[in-house]
Amino acid sequence: MFCCLKNCLNGVLPPQTVQIRREQDPIQLDTSHMGHEVVVIKGGQRACGSGGVIANTPLLQSKSYFEVKLQQGGQWSVGLATQQTDLNQTKGGFDKESWCLTSDNAIYHNAKPLHKLEKRPEQQENNAKLELGSDLARLESSVSSALVNTTGIPQEGDTIGVAYDHVELNFYLNGTNLNVPVLNVRGTVFPCLYVDDGAILDIVLDNFSYSVPQGFERILIEQSLL
Repeated sequence: MFCCLKNCLNGVLPPQTVQIRREQDPIQLDTSHMGHEVVVIKGGQRACGSGGVIANTPLLQSKSYFEVKLQQGGQWSVGLATQQTDLNQTKGGFDKESWCLTSDNAIYHNAKPLHKLEKRPEQQENNAKLELGSDLARLESSVSSALVNTTGIPQEGDTIGVAYDHVELNFYLNGTNLNVPVLNVRGTVFPCLYVDDGAILDIVLDNFSYSVPQGFERILIEQSLL
């Protein structure tokens, strides 16, 4: 736990000079709804330790979107859950109240795998680009491969996007739809993160790293929907 907490706090401790901080985002991870061994820091945006935590605002609007940055690998789950889910579990999607993409490269609900991620033929895509024959295409391909994971399998440093429209739950990896839609999500659901084995996750609720899917927007608090 000490090692995890040390890594979790890395870059978060304030400097010795006084700075003016911006107003804290009202939407954040909810410390009143988290597992006993979860640590939530960074203004309610970062989770580490062991267990699950949900956000303090449900997804009530028609089409909502948020992202999760995989700051450090380990065992993790990202998705949606109701307030009735067991947040003392270390994996999401293993009860009737959660729907999650996990570090096992599968999407689970009620302990059943709904989808299994398959690695994309990245090398074939790169070869196709190289066959264009221009130096620019070669440079673009090498830079893209070095900076962005396009394999379809989440890795440390990647960003997972979560889009929900009350019909389908969809997951994105670095801006690309994984095409593993989840249906029959029931109840009032919240963004949820589960961590264990050294995993560190940051929830991103605005200023997204990738383009928001068409028609979707950041999570709105209930007053904004009136």
